[in-house]
Amino acid sequence: MSAVHKLFTSALPRAARAYQRYFVFTFILFVTCIVVGFTGYTPAADGSVPWALKGVADLTRRIENGALWSRALELFLNNLKAIALSIAFGWILGIVPLISCGLNGVIIGMGAKMVMVRSGWSLGMVVLSFLPHGVLEIPAFIAGQAIGLRIGFLAPLVWRGRTGPDDLGRTIAESVTLLAFSIVPMLALAALLELTLTPAVIRAISPGFPSVMP
Repeated sequence: MSAVHKLFTSALPRAARAYQRYFVFTFILFVTCIVVGFTGYTPAADGSVPWALKGVADLTRRIENGALWSRALELFLNNLKAIALSIAFGWILGIVPLISCGLNGVIIGMGAKMVMVRSGWSLGMVVLSFLPHGVLEIPAFIAGQAIGLRIGFLAPLVWRGRTGPDDLGRTIAESVTLLAFSIVPMLALAALLELTLTPAVIRAISPGFPSVMP
């Protein structure tokens, strides 16, 4: 019990502080790209879906039916994959997490615009429908991209001999701590909420409203 208490009162906060500047940068980039996607996208009059949203549409169709646990697992693994790729390839100067953060931000902005056009919802209603799972999913995503960015920042220093094994080992330990005890649980709970609470909120604010994705 003392080890668990130490983890959540010491190890996790310490790891989070080490990534603070990367969290801030990633958050700003993510929000900026959401705004770009929202303001720069005009849904087609014929209802066609742009390539950037096809992946979201396909995932939506795959998790429409089936057992709750299997749908939640697929959603969880899909979100975890986006983070795992950024961490695994973050050493390439942080390019992969930068692209992932920007692209996903644009997709969210475009998706919000499409929902508004197709449903007649206000922006506030779109945000409200996303909140139940988004309050967990977005911070987990941003934290994962921040880990990849920090690895990308550290890698050149290691190559040039400007930092040693101790710094690299500490970064790996902090990354594993954040991933295992913060990001993964948040993504798992977010996936469950997206399939249970989020649909309930949507039905409450817009009874009988069908899916906005084709």
